[in-house]
Amino acid sequence: MKLTILGLMAALMSLASAQPASQQPKSVGSAEDEAAVRAIVLHWQQSWESFDAAVLQGDYADDADWLNAFGVRIKGGAKIVQFVSKVVKRPNVQGRKTTWEEPVIRFVRPDVALATRDYRTIGHKTFNGTEMPQRSTHSTWLLTKDSGKWRIASQVISDDNAAAVPPTK
Repeated sequence: MKLTILGLMAALMSLASAQPASQQPKSVGSAEDEAAVRAIVLHWQQSWESFDAAVLQGDYADDADWLNAFGVRIKGGAKIVQFVSKVVKRPNVQGRKTTWEEPVIRFVRPDVALATRDYRTIGHKTFNGTEMPQRSTHSTWLLTKDSGKWRIASQVISDDNAAAVPPTK
């Protein structure tokens, strides 16, 4: 039975954290592997800053899963890149400004990496032109290394919804 995207990520994270810290390997990814994973994660920023998703070509596995903060789910690397190519060209995202945190990369196994990155965006507009409040976004990538090449198996993008939660009294 196939695991869902979130189920797979939760299973990988729990496997890695189930061992006592003294038994966890200090580093299971080589410097070369970390650089390759970091380059893929940085492609996301490059695509949004240049309004061109071409840099994402080859980053996603053929059967990759993708879920964005607006609930759009896509299956397949080519379809993901095609969708993002259209989104970055939309007028409602052209005037926005994004501040990017540094990516955090953790190797679960030598051939499996989990990468996370937070970023904040101002100036993003709805389709009707209304400016959204600042978006605080979190992106999580699950990457696997097959035949010597790192690719994204799954990406989940979520926004903080703290602003939507009424304050407690």
